[in-house]
Amino acid sequence: MKPFINTLTAIALGAAVATTCFAESVFADGNHNHTASPFFQVENEPAPKLILNAPLAEPLSRGVALIEYRLENFRVVSVFGADATKVSPRVGHLHVTVDDLPWHWADTNTNNTIVVAGLPAGQHKILIELADPDHQVYTGQTVTFTVPKPAS
Repeated sequence: MKPFINTLTAIALGAAVATTCFAESVFADGNHNHTASPFFQVENEPAPKLILNAPLAEPLSRGVALIEYRLENFRVVSVFGADATKVSPRVGHLHVTVDDLPWHWADTNTNNTIVVAGLPAGQHKILIELADPDHQVYTGQTVTFTVPKPAS
């Protein structure tokens, strides 16, 4: 039993050290300045940025668009309303519009992937926008793609 406990202790200690080292490398830039902290208001925040990838090919062949994205200077959080616009660092959600439809949905997921299923064969476009908690849009990008016809 003692070797088992020693092994578990070693694993826990290794995980703690690795987490600390990783956290320092993620949060420190080349000048050793830390990035935005949820404990301090950020003055003059840089503009939010949205980077989209093309939909993954294999799911697209089944009519499912999986669009991976990355955000800079923006955190997706499920908060809404005027008071939440004062939060620093900047938070908000995504607006997703498919094929210029007159409606969209707000996405507050943090999995960095937009999923749209049931798309028929043909060309489609999906607009993804970064919005503040009061639904004001900062920026957006459109992905255009073609769902192939099913093999006969």
